[in-house]
Amino acid sequence: MSAHLKGMLMAFLGVFILTPDGVLIRLADADSWSIIFWRGFFFAIGVLIILLMTSGSKAVDEVKQIGKDGIFIGILTGLGSVTFVFSIQHTTIASTLVIVSIMPMMIAVISWLILREKSGIFTWISMVIVVIGIYIVMSGETKGSNLYGNLLALLSVTLGATGFTLIRKNKDISMIPAMGINGLVQSVVALVFIEAVILSFDAMIYIFAMGVMQALSFSLITSAGRYIPATEVGMFMPLGAVFGIVAGWLIISEEPSSSALIGGFIVLLTLFIHSWYSNNLDKG
Repeated sequence: MSAHLKGMLMAFLGVFILTPDGVLIRLADADSWSIIFWRGFFFAIGVLIILLMTSGSKAVDEVKQIGKDGIFIGILTGLGSVTFVFSIQHTTIASTLVIVSIMPMMIAVISWLILREKSGIFTWISMVIVVIGIYIVMSGETKGSNLYGNLLALLSVTLGATGFTLIRKNKDISMIPAMGINGLVQSVVALVFIEAVILSFDAMIYIFAMGVMQALSFSLITSAGRYIPATEVGMFMPLGAVFGIVAGWLIISEEPSSSALIGGFIVLLTLFIHSWYSNNLDKG
């Protein structure tokens, strides 16, 4: 198997595995801080197991290699995960996933600000269209809890994109250990606010599944960036959002609002076209 195909499979599986995440958060039917605490705990344990399985005796060296940037990546993506859970709890799964799916665009903006990477005119035009789509998504939820949830989704994608921009900056270093820090950050932050550590058996099963999926997904997506350009990884983000919205619709009968469907279609189509165009441009 070529390195390129390996990276593509990693990216696809990483995005696909995380598809039911929003649905599981709803099914857990527990306090947000309790979900975040156990979700982060199981996530960190899962990353540790993956690290030991893939690196063996070199695991300690890999942890040391992540440096200050790796710690910062873990903190940023961990806080992004915290705000993601709260977003799912306060707005529709569709709205959250559409907003979070703009990750590739947000990475382009933050890369321009932090790494001084220049983006072409096509990227900036796409960003304008995406902003219009996000505005349509949010226009149907202009007040109350849903607007709060949408704003949290925007914060989540901003934090996550900053973290993944730093991963791009350190592409020669495996940042899988940073994902373990992500899980620890979730648990530590939740521990300050948590009201109930002991949850029902059903809730714990759902949260355990979330942690396992996060560990597998983030490890795969983080590793994929070492084999293929970020533009190719980005091609799978809209697909993941579609899968997640459909899962919410079929499993818990959460029908997206008309504004979420219209705005989401604009955003996801624009993201896919942009990723496809950027990928072909890189190959050229």
